[in-house]
Amino acid sequence: MRLSLLPTLAALAATVLADGAAIVSAIDAIDKSTVALGNGITSWNGKLLGALPIVGSSTKLLIDVKKGTKTAEQSEPLTSDEAFQVAFATINLAADVNVTLGAIIDAKPKFDKVLLSPVILGNLKIQQGATEDFSGAVIDKVPAELQDIAKQLVGGIADSFDQAIEAYKLF
Repeated sequence: MRLSLLPTLAALAATVLADGAAIVSAIDAIDKSTVALGNGITSWNGKLLGALPIVGSSTKLLIDVKKGTKTAEQSEPLTSDEAFQVAFATINLAADVNVTLGAIIDAKPKFDKVLLSPVILGNLKIQQGATEDFSGAVIDKVPAELQDIAKQLVGGIADSFDQAIEAYKLF
């Protein structure tokens, strides 16, 4: 009898974990990783070995974005209230993404000096793709009447990625 309760409890746990609060939590984790990456780039001394923590921060950010994508994909459709909570978290994230990508653009001469700019360009493209996947997964869960607004909220992030990628293109 007790064993028959396990699948039911597992299904309830999955439902509880995959909701608006879980998506907001994922956005918050991505935001913290974004800020850490930006801080690491801003404080970087421009030396090759000093770039190692930046690689670690960038990898952590990518992992958080991919985890967030899975969370959003597993989520039930959001209620309007949940969508607004996600929107507020996205506004905060967008501001931090823009600051971090600005720091990456500003640090290009340092990356050029240690011949890491092609690596940064490749990383920006990977991060952009992962961010698009995450944004798409979240937008799919937003009520239809709010999806245009959701697309506008993430549009600024996409524009910032485009600017950073353009700054690092070799030709």
